[in-house]
Amino acid sequence: MSLDDLQKQHEAELTAAVTALSGKGKESDFALFRALIHKAIHLVADRKAGEFCAVATFLAEMVGHAHGLMHPGDSASSSHGAFRH
Repeated sequence: MSLDDLQKQHEAELTAAVTALSGKGKESDFALFRALIHKAIHLVADRKAGEFCAVATFLAEMVGHAHGLMHPGDSASSSHGAFRH
């Protein structure tokens, strides 16, 4: 099974847990996001499941993915070239 297939399987299995924990307000949902990322970093580091560069590259890809999800169709905005968005 490929890494992408395993990721999709884990995401499907996580859906119920994330759904149960989310929806309690914006601050709580953002705290859940932070907790998931923090736990994921410890998982990969503690189990030596990935190299730092692979983790950093994937996180960078997810930042771009988040930007596209949260600002669809807004890529021409001048704020996207600024140091701070």
